[in-house]
Amino acid sequence: MRKGIKIVLCIITVMVFGLIFNGIKEGTGRSAGAGPFTMILAVGMFAAVGAIWKYNPDKVDNESSDKHNLNKK
Repeated sequence: MRKGIKIVLCIITVMVFGLIFNGIKEGTGRSAGAGPFTMILAVGMFAAVGAIWKYNPDKVDNESSDKHNLNKK
């Protein structure tokens, strides 16, 4: 995956997190923050951004394929 696509996906991820955060904040009526649920979402957002940057479809892992040779006698 190219870096440009990764940057766009990261921006979309942060925007979606912002929309969810604002929705929770407005729904609960808080002005400072949305509480512990937002912290869980923030950790999920950072994990998603990390997964986007680690994804490499060009690498092929031959050991994890489902084609195993069975020794039948």
